Amino acid sequence: MTPIDFTREDGLSIHPAFLDLLDRNGLASFSRLYDYPGGEQFKKNRFRSVYRITLQDRAGKEHILHVKRHFPPLETRLKSIFTGLAIRDGAKNEWEKILRLEELGIHTMTPVAFGSVRKWGLPYREITVTEHLYGAEKLEHFLPDRFGRPPLSRKVLAYKRRIISETACWAARFHRNGFYHQDFYLGHIFIQPDDDAFTLHLIDLQRVRESRRPRSSRILKDLSQINFSALQLSCLTRTDRMRFIHAYLGRTRLTELDKDLIRKIESKTLRIAAHTEKMLARRGPAKPIRGAAERRKGLV
Repeated sequence: MTPIDFTREDGLSIHPAFLDLLDRNGLASFSRLYDYPGGEQFKKNRFRSVYRITLQDRAGKEHILHVKRHFPPLETRLKSIFTGLAIRDGAKNEWEKILRLEELGIHTMTPVAFGSVRKWGLPYREITVTEHLYGAEKLEHFLPDRFGRPPLSRKVLAYKRRIISETACWAARFHRNGFYHQDFYLGHIFIQPDDDAFTLHLIDLQRVRESRRPRSSRILKDLSQINFSALQLSCLTRTDRMRFIHAYLGRTRLTELDKDLIRKIESKTLRIAAHTEKMLARRGPAKPIRGAAERRKGLV
């Protein structure tokens, strides 16, 4: 894909397709966009907050934008100063990965704008703006909604299997290009259905890394995370998860190395499940986590 020629406006890099939209709403500058008081907050922690805002263009069409504000805590910035290591899990990394993956044809989010204010030479406040993925759903919601009421017709079952296989091939392409996500759960993969076709999108890229030789442990972590989240959905069977692995590896018959990888995924999945159960237990009574205290034949 051809790289996008972004417009630079008052501390912001703006996608040319959205420059007029931001300008006519008085938001074509870093300070105005970062301090914009409107919108609906739907996520906040000590590192970042995410707001959803709706703006009208000159034709009266509404555009939904996701505004992610990053504010690295003081201890993180001080650690960066004393260690000499850059802050890696932030807006700039996410922005760069959005553009890089889109160049490779791996769909993520539609980039709108990025800006950064620095203090002491380090990021102090950052912002990433993307457009809403209209008509898209998280796979963790789409799959049980669409396939959670058996028996499934042949057509519906074929559609389910195609989603599993294409998601596996898409994940393999992501890894083959040297990327790993570190939060590779079905909640971070969106599906945009269009009749019998669909498009997959990857979100939450602030921790994504790119390496010429990505560590096998990182790839294993990604595969175990997606296996863990698939394990939580009753509409996905052990056969479905094995179908995913076959498609991911591009095999009809598994080799001994493949089987060794599966055993490692099983083990890592169990550790993720146990850790997740402990985290949820601290918050009070919660639904049991599948895989936390049991092991099944094959993939857990």
